[in-house]
Amino acid sequence: MRKLFVMKKLVLAIGLVCSAMWANAQEAAKIGIKNLEYDALKKIVIKNPDKDTYLKEGAFVLDNGNPPYIFKFSDGKERRIYLYKVLETTEMKEVAALMVFTTPKDGKKINLVVPNPLAEKEVWGKYIDDLKEGEKTISGFSSCVAFVLAKEYTGGGAAKEAGSEDKYEYCFPATALVTMADGSQKAIDAVKVGDKVMAYNATTHSPETTLVEKIEVHDKKRYPLVKALLVNAQEQVTAAVQSVAQQFVSLEATANHPVLTSTGKTNMGDLKAGSLVLLYDQETKSYQNYQVFAVKKDFSYVTKVYNLQTDKDNYLVNSIVVLEK
Repeated sequence: MRKLFVMKKLVLAIGLVCSAMWANAQEAAKIGIKNLEYDALKKIVIKNPDKDTYLKEGAFVLDNGNPPYIFKFSDGKERRIYLYKVLETTEMKEVAALMVFTTPKDGKKINLVVPNPLAEKEVWGKYIDDLKEGEKTISGFSSCVAFVLAKEYTGGGAAKEAGSEDKYEYCFPATALVTMADGSQKAIDAVKVGDKVMAYNATTHSPETTLVEKIEVHDKKRYPLVKALLVNAQEQVTAAVQSVAQQFVSLEATANHPVLTSTGKTNMGDLKAGSLVLLYDQETKSYQNYQVFAVKKDFSYVTKVYNLQTDKDNYLVNSIVVLEK
């Protein structure tokens, strides 16, 4: 009897966390999932969630750019949860989330559809029933779901293994151009250990040479990129009072890669319109302030990203000063 009471409390807590997670999420266009749509999502079969990270199923697009949550209980059975955003295909509005719960050893899978607050009333009843049924099917199901919801709600994101140190990749796509010591540019996937590249000396505010000590390559998943458009800060001021053709510079990187701004170290995903970054001007051989004109998150996805480690802890990508993680 006590076990049933505890179970009911856990299911209620999961429901409350889920509601809070959606309510406090970033403002975005969302619509509620309908009863029949909920049933359809539950029946979707994702054969290989490690590889099937972006797929279209009927009227929905499923998107998962993160590694799974991995749980190792004392019974020795590994449990995993793959978390997908669910978007409808007409206007790409987010309607729900889909958790694919698996126990790799025996190949069992359970789909749990997590509604947003706009979902039909009947959907919420089904969601609670599915939580209870999942726990009956596989012990520890509800605890794992509660952990994932809490982690996502607090902004922690997916970890490689629940309870272990989170691992994130800070990187650039293969096409990113690194400024070499002689001022030329080379695609980051062509840079080698021992190459001399250009860096920024914060004391003299001038260029200096740095040595590439290590190259990191990540290719275990699909990586969402943030794209920032930048314009010369002086040209931006001039353009405000007269018609001037502005030359834009773009930078793409994972959201957590830091760049150097006028206020210090800032992650790509935290850049705002008006933020100032440093860009090396080949003509004047000096650094100039460039202003962020626009930022687009999840602009594109790539399957391989790169990062350099240098003896000066910074280098230039597309002539912009970027910092090491």
